[in-house]
Amino acid sequence: MRTLALLPTLLVPAALVAQAPAPAASLGDRVKAERPIVEKLMADLKYPEAQKRAEALLPAEKPVFDKKDNQTMVQSAGLFMDLGQAYRLAVETADAAGAWEKALEYAKAAKAISAESYTSIKEPFTKTVAYYTQSGARAKQVLDENADRIKELKAKTNLDPGERQELDLALGVEKEVVESAKWVKFFQTYIDVTQRETEAYDPLVKVMEEKLKSEADQVEEYKAGKGDKLKWVEAVVSTPAYLEAQGDKAGKVRWLYRLSVLDPENKKVQKQLDLQISGKPAAAPAKPAKGKKG
Repeated sequence: MRTLALLPTLLVPAALVAQAPAPAASLGDRVKAERPIVEKLMADLKYPEAQKRAEALLPAEKPVFDKKDNQTMVQSAGLFMDLGQAYRLAVETADAAGAWEKALEYAKAAKAISAESYTSIKEPFTKTVAYYTQSGARAKQVLDENADRIKELKAKTNLDPGERQELDLALGVEKEVVESAKWVKFFQTYIDVTQRETEAYDPLVKVMEEKLKSEADQVEEYKAGKGDKLKWVEAVVSTPAYLEAQGDKAGKVRWLYRLSVLDPENKKVQKQLDLQISGKPAAAPAKPAKGKKG
């Protein structure tokens, strides 16, 4: 009996063939569509508006990671990556709008969902990679053992029914080698990408934590009002050197938005914002007309 006659037992059962991922999640499409709009708002220094648009992309509730099978895990991993990008956009805009606490919250949320995704697929996908690696190696071994016979069959112009069946089996095994390599790469890529995602948000978390700590230290060290944020805001906005230290217009506006978050009622902060954004102070409210004397 030829070795090739045993080849059907080496082919992967249809039920075990990994499913290709479903079409891109609608969230990914929405993030892609919204990003240029948000970036234009950011360029126009309209940071709070940019933040609102970015936050509108975030779901009211975190989706559940579906671990039912390889197909659902691939879909969930893709959705979680899209969600991570939505959170990243929310971090960027909240930071610019002075909502540093929100930015930190979003950065931590992005980190958490990426970690959940990686933890969910690491073990099952590693097993799947091992399965297809072994499957490909076994198929390759059969081809190597029958290389001369396969070459002989391919060289023939006319094959009898038995030879045709034999060659078809060999071609099926060749395909199996290719398919196994494809699925090894496919599932390993998901493992690698989700692992990198778990690390990608660490810098965002660190930056926001450091900014908040630095600010808290400055407020605490302000001698004229130790620990009083409102007094600190009043002091720094009343000192031109602080504003000049923020660099270009975008840096100044970002800093002023942060002050406005700390003290929304501070008129000096709002005046400076109006000056930076429009180049002129906001118009003073009209005084009521005096009544005529009788």
